[in-house]
Amino acid sequence: MSNPFDSDSPPTLALVLFEPKPNVLYRLDEAAHRSGVSRRSVLIYCRAGLVRPVLQPPYGVMEFTEEAIHTVRRIDRLRTVHGIDVAWIKTMFDLLDEVERLRAELWFLRNH
Repeated sequence: MSNPFDSDSPPTLALVLFEPKPNVLYRLDEAAHRSGVSRRSVLIYCRAGLVRPVLQPPYGVMEFTEEAIHTVRRIDRLRTVHGIDVAWIKTMFDLLDEVERLRAELWFLRNH
C-alpha cells in the first residue's frame, strides 16, 4: 500500500462524501430547497462568511455551487443537531482552514 503523504500535492484529512458536478450553479431559492433550509438561513450563512455564493453580473445575482449547498447542509446540521451557533461554526471553519494551510505549508517544507 502506498503512503498517502508521498504525493505531489499536500495531504488533506478532508473526507470527500460526494463529487460536486463541475460548473453547475443554483439560484438562491433552488439552493435553499436542495439544502433543506430556508432562504433566510442561506442568506445568514452568506452574511456570516460561512458560504460564498457566485455573483453573476450585471446585477450580482447569487448562485451556489453544489459544494456550497453541501456546506449549508453541514452548517444546518451543526446548528440543529448539536446546538452550535453561527459564530462558533465560523470559528470552527476558520480553525479548520488554518489547519489545512499549516498542513500544506509543512508538506511544502518537507518536500522542497
